[in-house]
Amino acid sequence: MDDLARTPRLSRRHLLRLASGVAALPLLSACGSAGTGASPTAAPAKPATEAKPADAAKPAQSAPAAKATVGEVNVAALFPLSGDLARPGETCLIAAKLGADDINAAGGIKALGGAKINLISSDLRSDDKVTRTETERILTSTKCSAVNGCYASALSLVASEVTEREKVPMVTGSITNPLIERGFKYIFQVAPRASQFGEAQVKLAQEVAGDQRRVAVVYENTAYGSSTSKGVQDEAQKQGLEVTLFEPYEKSFTDAGPLINKIKSGNPGVLFPISYPNDFALIVRGLKQQNVRVPIIAGGAGPLFPEFGRNFGDDANGVLSIGSWNKDLNADTLEIDKRYQARHGEFIQEHAGEVYVFMWTIADALERAGSADPEAVRDALAKTSLTTGFGAAMPNGKVEFDERGWNSGAFPVGVQWQAGDLVTVYPKEVAKAPIVKPV
Repeated sequence: MDDLARTPRLSRRHLLRLASGVAALPLLSACGSAGTGASPTAAPAKPATEAKPADAAKPAQSAPAAKATVGEVNVAALFPLSGDLARPGETCLIAAKLGADDINAAGGIKALGGAKINLISSDLRSDDKVTRTETERILTSTKCSAVNGCYASALSLVASEVTEREKVPMVTGSITNPLIERGFKYIFQVAPRASQFGEAQVKLAQEVAGDQRRVAVVYENTAYGSSTSKGVQDEAQKQGLEVTLFEPYEKSFTDAGPLINKIKSGNPGVLFPISYPNDFALIVRGLKQQNVRVPIIAGGAGPLFPEFGRNFGDDANGVLSIGSWNKDLNADTLEIDKRYQARHGEFIQEHAGEVYVFMWTIADALERAGSADPEAVRDALAKTSLTTGFGAAMPNGKVEFDERGWNSGAFPVGVQWQAGDLVTVYPKEVAKAPIVKPV
């Protein structure tokens, strides 16, 4: 078993307590009446010195007069908490809970009389079939105003079919291109798209490797891997690069040896792996065992977790990746990371950081809608124009959706492990440190 698989995670018992502690709270109708009393999920009042959440809670437009006073507004947080994507899912759920707590501590949804966010969680088990049934179960048994999910693109594609049918808006950081290419009206993709990731990988490679023309691409055969690798392939062709290997593999494989042999025989000057954490760890370990020394520029996921630095130590330094978000981008992302570290004892990984942002984006829509009705929240999300606060804490400092439901100003960033920390190095307008060229 590889090191990442052995990395201590929240125990299953702890996860069940976290999920059930959220989901088992009294579920009040999103259109509940006044007089429900204080929400049992409400966080303690913030000290006067912690003014950030209150500042961030200000909506982009003036909120309408409250149409009703409700005790709670249900928001579903749907992530994998078991299976091969359990670790990313755990971090996302923690971030969603942190966002809900901070929103509640800042006064809740003021347009609804201070209604508290009640987070409804479910384990998608890293399985698209379970994702469908669990999303259906949650949305048909509980009045939810919005969904925040589902980390993996393959899971988000399935869940969004259900949210579209049930007419509940879904806010996601999944990057696969088809999410917003199906004509759906209830999907809101805040992150950059996978094709942008692939393009950015090639451009970052040119910053790192200069005139090196031979590159190799290995990717898991899922929606995330296929979309991102296509972006790499298209941009490589535009730049006249020689792709010595373009190789899919079965996700969650246990032996990287055959794949490493193919990489080695292609003798690339740059390697573009597009893999989730456990697979990425196997690839990096296999390269080391066979003494294949090649600059690595990943397509997100794999090296973006704290344990990659912990487990690989000095071997992690120099590894680059593309991501949607990083903790050091601006004052808001630094504050999010500070809050997460205080609760969980490690830095917040890219997608979990976005999940926290999405909670505030949903809260902003609830404020402007003046209603917990999912149709009204959907319409408000479509008109989102956030430029300040936690709800806009993306690399471009803005969340605004086009007619397809995409935050079209979003762009990926390049990050690198340097001296045991993951720092933003690309593009120059958001870089916090220069790129250290790998040996």
